[in-house]
Amino acid sequence: MACVVVAEDNLDHQRVIAEVIRRLGHEVIVTGDGQAALKAIREYRPALVVADVDMPHLDGLQLCVAIRHDPEIAGTPVVLVTAYLLPGDPRLADTGALAVLGKPFGVPELTEALRGYLPSEPPVVAGPPIGTPSPANPAFFDALLDCLDAGVAACDAEGRVVLANRTMREFIGPGIGGVPIADATRKFVLLHPDGTPLRTHELALSRALAGENVEHAELLAHDELNRPRWFAVNARPVRDASGAVTGAVAALHDVTSQHRNRQFQHCENEVLKVIADHPHAADATDRILAAIGSTLSWPYLRLWLVDEVTDLLRPAGVYTAPQERPLPVPVSMARGTGLAGTCWQRADLIWVPDLHAADSLVLPSISAGADFRAAGAVPVRSGERIVGVLTFFSYERQEPDSALGVLLTGLAGLIGAFLEQRRSEVLALHLAAATDEYIALVGHELRTPLTSIGAYVDLIAESPDDLPLGEVRELLDVVQRNNARLRDLVEKLLDLAALESGHAKLTIRPVDLTDVVAAAVDAVAPAAAGRGITVEANLPDELTVPGDAERLRQMTDALIENAVKFSRADSKVTVALTDEVGEVAVLTVADNGTGVAPAEQPRLFRRLYRAGNARHTGIPGTGLGLALCRVVVERHHGSITLASHESTGTTVTVRLPRLEV
Repeated sequence: MACVVVAEDNLDHQRVIAEVIRRLGHEVIVTGDGQAALKAIREYRPALVVADVDMPHLDGLQLCVAIRHDPEIAGTPVVLVTAYLLPGDPRLADTGALAVLGKPFGVPELTEALRGYLPSEPPVVAGPPIGTPSPANPAFFDALLDCLDAGVAACDAEGRVVLANRTMREFIGPGIGGVPIADATRKFVLLHPDGTPLRTHELALSRALAGENVEHAELLAHDELNRPRWFAVNARPVRDASGAVTGAVAALHDVTSQHRNRQFQHCENEVLKVIADHPHAADATDRILAAIGSTLSWPYLRLWLVDEVTDLLRPAGVYTAPQERPLPVPVSMARGTGLAGTCWQRADLIWVPDLHAADSLVLPSISAGADFRAAGAVPVRSGERIVGVLTFFSYERQEPDSALGVLLTGLAGLIGAFLEQRRSEVLALHLAAATDEYIALVGHELRTPLTSIGAYVDLIAESPDDLPLGEVRELLDVVQRNNARLRDLVEKLLDLAALESGHAKLTIRPVDLTDVVAAAVDAVAPAAAGRGITVEANLPDELTVPGDAERLRQMTDALIENAVKFSRADSKVTVALTDEVGEVAVLTVADNGTGVAPAEQPRLFRRLYRAGNARHTGIPGTGLGLALCRVVVERHHGSITLASHESTGTTVTVRLPRLEV
C-alpha cells in the first residue's frame, strides 16, 4: 500500500479523487491548499501527489517548483489536474509533472490515469546488485548533488566551504569551493532582499555553523548577466556522536519566480490605488509612473502620447528615481524612430537587453550619456487604438520576460483606459455645459431679431390705411435688417452643422498657407485703415499644408477680422506664420484690444457665444466666427487655442500638420 497526497480545494473533487485512490488500494492524505500539501509531502514522503493547478496559498505550478527545489522531496512524482489551464499550455510543460488531466473527468478515466503511476504491489526491498552505484561511491555522490535543482554547499568546523554542487556554483559564482565563509561576503555580492549587503554572521551557513537550524532565510544575488535572483536558504549544523558541531550544510532554492509574482501583484495594486485615489489629479500620470518605477526598481520611465495634430509622439509624463538625473528628451518622436517610435510602429512590446549594443533601438543621443544597462517599451492602447507608448530603463540587464510582459501590457491597458476615462469625463462635462448654454444662446439670438420683426410689423399693421409708404419706410428698414440678420445666422449655423457632421466635404490638396494669409490680410486692410489700425504680417515666402484652400481662407478671414473688430483705434494687429521643425505650420493672430475675461475664454469656441464686453458694447457679431474656425481647424487635424488678457489683448494660435494625416 502506497501513500498518495491529494491537494485540491474543491471538496467534491477531493472526495472523488480520494475514493478512486482508495479503490486502487492505497492510503490517501487529503489537503485543501498548496502549502498544506507541501507540508504533508515532507512528512509522509508519498509515492504520488495529485494536485489541482488553481489552489490558494500555493497553486499547483508553484507546488511543483517547491518540490523540485527541495533536495529531500525533489523526486516526488506529481500528476496535475486542471480546469484553469488547457493541457497543452507551456506553463504546464515547465512543471515536470508526470501527467496533466483536464477537468471535467469521469471516474473510469481518472482510475486508468492514476493506475499507471501507482504501484500495483508493495515494492520489494533488496540489496543493490553487484556493481550498482552506492552512496559510498564518491562519483555516485557527486552525480547526485549535480542533478539537484537546489544549490547545495557544506563547510567544515573552521568555516571553509568544502563542497558546492554545480547549481550552487551557478547561483553564487565559480570559485566558491575552498572559500572561507568569512571571505564569501567580500568575494561574492550577497544581499538582503531589500538590496542591503549581508554580513558574514548573517549568512545561513554561518548561522548553522553556530548551531542554528535555518528555515527559508532570504538572499538576493546576481547571476553572470547581472540579473537579480532571489533565494530561500535552509541550513543545518552537522554534529558528531557527542553533539559537537563539526560543520554545516545549506541548500539554496531559487524563488525568483515567486518573488516576481509578489512584486508584480504589488505593482499592479499600487497603480490601481493611484487611479482610485487620484483620478482627477493633474499629475496622475506621473503618480502612476512613480508607482511602477518604485515597485519594479526601475530608475526611469517616460510616457509618450500621440499628438493627433502632428501624428507624432510627444512626452507626457516622467518618473525619475531620487538622485537620478533625467535623460535628454526629444521634443517629439516619429513613428519608427527610436525606442518609443519603433514600439508605436510595431504595436508590440519591445525589449532592449543591452542599451549600448550595436543593434540597440535607443537613440544614440540618449544612450551615449546614460548609465542604464537595459530598456524596453510597451504600447498604450485605448481599445484597438494606440494612444501612446511607455518606455522604461534599468541598471540591470533585462531579457524578454513573459510574466513581466503580461504585467506591462496590463499596466499599459490600465493607463490607456484611465486616460480615455478622463477624456470622456471632460468631454461629457463640456457637452452638458455647452448644450445647456447653446439652447439659451440660440434662443436669445433668434428671439432678439424676431422680437424686432414682430414688434415693427405690429406697428406697421396698426398704421392708418391712408398713411403714405414713406412714413413707414423706417419701420420696414428695421424689419428688413433683422430679417437679413436671421437669414445670415441660419445659413452660418447650417454651414457649421454640415462641417461638424462631415456632410460638408473638404477638398484636400497642397495649399500655400502664405498666399491664403496674405490675401486675408489684404482684404481686411481697408477696414482696418479706416480706424487707424495697422495689420502687420510676418510671413515666409512659402509654407505648404494639405488642406481645403476655401475653408482655410474662411478661417483666416474670421480670425483677422475678429482681431481688427475688437482692437482699439490706432493700434496694431500682428499676423505671423511660422514652420515648426518641418512638422507643423503655426499661425498666430494677436491684437491689442479689449481682451476677454479668463472665466469666459473656454467658451469662446462654442457656437453663438459672445464675450460680455462684445455683447454689451454694441460690437456686431453672431458668435459663430471662432466656432467655425475651431471646426475648420479640427477637420484639418489641427488645434486652435486662445490666450487673452483684458489689459493687453488677445492671441489666437492655430497649429496645422504639414504632412497629410
